[in-house]
Parts: sequence; C-alpha cells; structure tokens
Amino acid sequence: MGEQEQRALDSLYAIDNVVSIDITMPPGDWDAVRTEQPAGGVCNFDWTGGSRYTWRKATSVEVSGTKFPARTSFADVGIKKKSFCGSLSSGKPCLHVDFGKFSDANKDPVRKLIGSRYLTLNNSVQDLSYLRQLLGYKLFELAGLPHSRGNYAQVRVNGVPIGQGIAGVNGPGVFVNVEPIMPRYIERNFGNLNGNLYELEHKDDFVAERLPFIGVESLSKFDDKADLRFAIDHLAAHGVAGAAEVFDLDQFVKIYAMEFFLKHWDGYSRNTNNTYVYNDVDAVARPGVADIDFKLIPWGLDQTLQPARHFRLDTAGLLAKLVREDAGRRAQVLARIREYRDTVFGFRTHREVLQPLLDGMATLLTGLGVPDVPAQLTAVRKQLRLATSAGYLCGGLPGADGAYVREDVTNECLHASGSETVPATAAEPGGGEVVHRWRPANVDDTDLWCFAPLGGGQSIANKATGRFLHATTTTSSQGHQLLCTRAADNAAHAEEFSVTPVDPVGDPFTSSGYFTVTSVRTGLGAAFGTDPTAAGKPRVHQDPGPSKLYFS
Repeated sequence: MGEQEQRALDSLYAIDNVVSIDITMPPGDWDAVRTEQPAGGVCNFDWTGGSRYTWRKATSVEVSGTKFPARTSFADVGIKKKSFCGSLSSGKPCLHVDFGKFSDANKDPVRKLIGSRYLTLNNSVQDLSYLRQLLGYKLFELAGLPHSRGNYAQVRVNGVPIGQGIAGVNGPGVFVNVEPIMPRYIERNFGNLNGNLYELEHKDDFVAERLPFIGVESLSKFDDKADLRFAIDHLAAHGVAGAAEVFDLDQFVKIYAMEFFLKHWDGYSRNTNNTYVYNDVDAVARPGVADIDFKLIPWGLDQTLQPARHFRLDTAGLLAKLVREDAGRRAQVLARIREYRDTVFGFRTHREVLQPLLDGMATLLTGLGVPDVPAQLTAVRKQLRLATSAGYLCGGLPGADGAYVREDVTNECLHASGSETVPATAAEPGGGEVVHRWRPANVDDTDLWCFAPLGGGQSIANKATGRFLHATTTTSSQGHQLLCTRAADNAAHAEEFSVTPVDPVGDPFTSSGYFTVTSVRTGLGAAFGTDPTAAGKPRVHQDPGPSKLYFS
C-alpha cells in the first residue's frame, strides 16, 4: 500500500492545499488538552518517564482540503498536546492527531484517504512569519536530504478556531501541517523500513551519559538501543575515523552545511536538539560495525533564519566537533557550503523555486488572516540573500563566475558604467564610473564582480569588462575620493582592497553575511552614496564610513 499512501500524502501536503481539521470533543476534555502541562516540567530535557502528555478522545475529527481530500469524518480520534518547551502554549497548543489511537476501524480508511493515520499541527508561536518551517524543509529537499512535506491547516475545535478570542494569540486557527517522522516518511526518504529510529532532544548527543535520555521511536525494529550503544562506544574509542564507520559522515556533512545556511541554532550542531537519527540498515539483534549506518534527520525548523543570529559552523554536537576539527572533513564541509551556495541558495533557485514558493505561501497566509505578512516575508527573503553571502564569506569569495555586491539598506548593487567616465586629471588617468542601481530582473554581467588575491588584499574585477576596481585620488564636487574601473594598473596598491566581515571579525566559522570593502591605497571604504555622475547616477565612492555590503 506504500505507493498509494505516498500519492495520497503528496496530495494532502501539496503547498497550495489548505487543510481543514474540525475537532469535536467535550469542552472539558478540550480544556484538559490545551491546558495540560508536560510531565516532568517545562523544558525538562532529562525526562525519562515516557510520554509527557495524555491522549484524549475526540468525538469526531473531520478532515478536508481546498484541493484534497474530500470532506470525511472519523469518530473516536486521538488528540494530544505537543511541545514541552519553546512552543508550549495553552492558548494555541501544538497538536498530535492519531486517527487510529482509539479505533482500529479508522486505520485502513484514513490511510486510504490521506496516506497516514497521523497528523502533526505546529502552532508557529516561535515563527510569526509562518514561513520558516515549510521553507526550511524545501531547502533540505533541494539539498538532497531527508525532509518533511507540509502545508497550512485551519484547525477548529467545536467550531471555533483554536486560539480565537485569547489575548496574545497570533493567527487563531492557523497551523503549520508538517509531515511527522513516521513509516511513510522513512519509506520515502530512505526506502528502508527495517531500521531503528531515535529522537535527540536538547543536551542529547552520541555520548554514553545521554544514552538513557535518547528516545526510541515506535517504528524501530528493536527498542533496546543496542545499535546506538555500539555506535556511541565506537565513537568514543575511535574518534572521527570510528564515526565514519557507524555514521554516514558524507550525509552528516550535508546536514552540517545546511544547518549553517539556515542559522539552525536549535538543531544538532549548535544545540544538540531537534534531530532524529535513523539506522538505515536491516537492523539486527546483536549489531556490529557492518550493521550500523546512522543518518541524521532535521526537525524543528521554526527558529531558522532569524535576523538576530549568525550563520555558524558550531561544534555543540560531538559529530560536528569531530568533523570541524579534522582537516579533511572540514574541507568537505566547506566544499559543500560552496556547492549549496551556488545551487540551493543560488540566483536561479531563488528566482525559479524559492521566490514563487514564498509568494504563494504569503498569498495563502494573507487569505488565512495571518497579520503582518508583507513585512515578515521581506525579512525572510533578506535572510536568504544573506545566507548566500555567508556562503561566500565562509566558503570563498566570488571567483570567475562573479557575484552581486549589494548594500544593506537599499539592496542596490554595485554597477560598472559602460557609458560614463571619471575625468582624467594631472595625477590620475581616469576610468569608468562606478555607480549603484537596482538589480535588474535578468542577470547583467556589468553588475557582477570577481575577486582574486592581489598583494595585501583582493582585486575586484567587473565580469563584463574585465576592468578592475580602482581607488583614485580624484575628488568629486562633494569632496569624495572616487572609485573607477580601469585596465590592470595596481600602482600604489590602487587595485588592492580588503574584504572585512562585519560582526564577527576574525572567526572563520561564523558570519553575519555582511562585509565592508576598504582600499589598501587610501584606507577609505566603498560607500553607496548620493554623489552624482554627470548623468545624475549615484556613485559608489570612497568614505571613512564604508557601506555594509553583502553578496548575492
């Protein structure tokens, strides 16, 4: 039945299919669901007492979608609260739905209808854009990694959108409907349902002292953690070489690079959280090295791409630490960052995949009544551009293919004029004007710049002309020393520029995505100003206060 169920799940989770979930249950039972506090306490990551919440029976749950499925009702459906820390809410709780929890009669019909008996409904209280989870899983998909399908759901209890009328609730009734990591997920992402699956929460890692706290998921073939225990011991005894024998380190390198790009501070590498790990073999009772091939699964993407955080290759997770500290593996990570920078986060993917995806989600969210969608969308788009820039700053500056150099406030790009020139003086021979403008819809090589080591800094050449950015001593009518483009002429170091990351400085594994460009010759920075050319175009000139720039 797997193929039929996968097709149904594709239809259920189609991004333009808004799902409606109508729950009917006694008001007292619903109040018990939404106000229940987690067993063991809020944010207790050392809990080993089983489920933190209680399954309760809904009288019925009706499911339908704007495109799929047709309206269908099921009786005696299990409802349980979800989240015991950051997304914990009594006004608009996250929910697990299990159509077969209390009724075996529901199991086959619901699987035939929507492909699974399980739904996971996230409240997005930590992501008021409602964009980051679905965008994040799409990015993992583009990177060739395990990912959830997902879309939006309107969820009502006894006819009332969840959270309606409760102070402080954003988007009453609007949930992110994310595919849970259940059999059909494993089947689709791994093609093997015979392994063991574990969940890592905050502080959990592949170390002996955390083994008791790592949860075994119900679809596992064995529940004694024998393979995980072996892997932990092997890792402790043999380091990164041992890790490569019991983990798919090539797959982990990809995960690590993507957590960098997504600023996934609440994932494995930065917080040892929100991660599943699957032993992608036919699990055996007494495993050895040949019976173990662990692969990581990303989860909990609602706090990715946050403006206040940095892009970082962190080492909170043991695998991340081993990989970053090993020269060969570190080189693999940086190579993967360059690859994803140019593909997953590249211009073509932005234009052909991510922009239409975000525009479509924004339209749906506006229709669902989510507030402040345009501003939230703008913020997320800026983070995607900065992700590309961080990929250059950590993975290597733009080479022969070139990249846009853009200013933070206006988002305008550095442009080499083909029609205007800086006039020659007795001291300077002049050159092509350098201005800033809106980035055209289509790629124009006069907006692209190629960097290469030169003397004490970098040369910056225009891709279209091959001419080099040059720091002149010619002064404009507004008193600014000008930049121009010229054929190669590095007299007085005029074509050497330092590219300096902005916050933090000196950490090769951390980036804000921003940088400044400063002339070695004059000590002045490139500034996107208002100083006009003869044709009235705004120049990029030299200034003691350089503009904050990013690549895209």
